[in-house]
Amino acid sequence: MPSGGVHPINAGLEPNQLYVLALSAEASGGGILQPLAAFMTNPAGAAVVNAIGPIRQLVQDGAGLARRTLVIAPGTATAHGAPVQVQQ
Repeated sequence: MPSGGVHPINAGLEPNQLYVLALSAEASGGGILQPLAAFMTNPAGAAVVNAIGPIRQLVQDGAGLARRTLVIAPGTATAHGAPVQVQQ
């Protein structure tokens, strides 16, 4: 794994399903989600997602950003469900 990147290793998800890694303004993971990266899990229900580019862009473009929470939600960047995993 390259150093300096954000590579969440997601496990415990449904196998061979589409998910989106997103940011939520709410600590509970609720509210409007800002998608960072879409991915599909492998047959074991895991995936490695590289989100350093989208996060870097948000940090550079968004002066004064409030704290956000990483979440994983089923679906795609444009059509997703409620988060199934929320950053602790």
